[in-house]
Amino acid sequence: MNINIEFYDICYFMVGFILAVIVLGFYVFKLKKEIKTIKRQYEKKSIGADDSSLRVKTLENKIKTLEAALKKQTEQ
Repeated sequence: MNINIEFYDICYFMVGFILAVIVLGFYVFKLKKEIKTIKRQYEKKSIGADDSSLRVKTLENKIKTLEAALKKQTEQ
């Protein structure tokens, strides 16, 4: 009788442990997926910011070139 109770206790413990591992595995998988999507969003935003700053620099250089050409034309 005592052995049966211990056997059932061990079985319940193992089943509970396995279920806990499965639930934790799903939770970790979900978190990893969420982290990947957040990283992708961050990369897209940083690439967009780089493009914006590059466009601003390009426009500033064009303005400087046009101002220099205008100044040269007005001197002649």
